[in-house]
Amino acid sequence: MTARRFQTVSIGDQAGQFEIMIYGERVGLLPPLMVLHSIEFPVPPSAAFCEQMWANDLQVIFVRRAGYGNSSALPDILLEDAPLKNGAAVISEAAMLRRLISELNLSDLKLLAIGSANPIAYRLVQITPEIDRTVFVNPIFNQTIWEVFSPVWFRVMLRQIISSKSGLNVAIRGMKLLIRRDPISYYKHIYEKNLGDLEYVDNNRMDYMEAGRLALETSARQLHYETQICLSHDPMLKDRFFDGIDAAVMIGEQTTDLWRQEMKRETDRLGLPLFYAPQGDIFCAYVSPETLLRAFQSDQPRFAFANQSNSLKSG
Repeated sequence: MTARRFQTVSIGDQAGQFEIMIYGERVGLLPPLMVLHSIEFPVPPSAAFCEQMWANDLQVIFVRRAGYGNSSALPDILLEDAPLKNGAAVISEAAMLRRLISELNLSDLKLLAIGSANPIAYRLVQITPEIDRTVFVNPIFNQTIWEVFSPVWFRVMLRQIISSKSGLNVAIRGMKLLIRRDPISYYKHIYEKNLGDLEYVDNNRMDYMEAGRLALETSARQLHYETQICLSHDPMLKDRFFDGIDAAVMIGEQTTDLWRQEMKRETDRLGLPLFYAPQGDIFCAYVSPETLLRAFQSDQPRFAFANQSNSLKSG
């Protein structure tokens, strides 16, 4: 199979562009699996993962989200406090991805959203009937789960990022200093609680070097946006928000009791099936691809998309 090479796709004269990796170089060879990355790893899943998806009749299309690499950033005005709080920024990013899906002429699409990409994916599935099924990996719905972030310095850094502009600047300087010194050690320190994640780093060291390079280029505004949309209360996530949406949630089995309890409570509230990966935590989808495939292939009642077409407006 070909290498994981990037290409740039325009989504309109004024709407900007996305940097994407299509495994196999061009779409249409197999049914598409679109991957939306989290804040810490704007790098495609490993070639081994892409090959396993290919062997199961899924073609990985990795999207470097708005504000990362050569993908167009959201306008600065959308990253101010008001657009962040009223949801304009996250809805705009979802709309950009909707344009990308149309530009690529994708249909019967599987969507994999990881970590901080999930708030965008919540909106995207509501406005994109071409999405056949979605798996949300480690989504933060409306839980109070600060304790699950480790080590303690990483938890403190996240609190600083969302608390104030001065805290944001201090946290970003500290984070980038650590990455410049040794990106591999930085990521392994964050993932130290899970052997599956650490093994993934060791097996894909060049990818983490690339992730470190991209982190150094990512703006403070972008990092503030990502943490805000994940760690602040999302008023749209009402009990019936996902009615009619074919979706599931996946987390690592070897995670904290608090995270398992909170995810079980929220998935029950939102009516989403929950899958537990035997290996991995933050990267459980990449480390446990068999579980991910089960989540995509499992039976779940499917309602007419039109039944909840107004959900996005009613939040």
